[in-house]
Amino acid sequence: MELLENDLDFHQVKIAKLEQDLNMVTEQLSLVMDQINRQTESIKETQRYLIKLARNQQDLTKRITSWPYIVVSNKDEEM
Repeated sequence: MELLENDLDFHQVKIAKLEQDLNMVTEQLSLVMDQINRQTESIKETQRYLIKLARNQQDLTKRITSWPYIVVSNKDEEM
């Protein structure tokens, strides 16, 4: 009978330790998920910024290609 009680105590301690470990893993998983969510939002913001930058670059390129060019010569090169 004593052997069964010792075995029961051992298993109860083991179950309590497993529950504690599971709670710790759950907390760490929650922290990691929060970090992933923040990084995802940061990536989205970066993508929006890059899209805006690319559109501005495209508009600038269109404006430059429509500029009238005037031929300019250097007098020193002609001599």
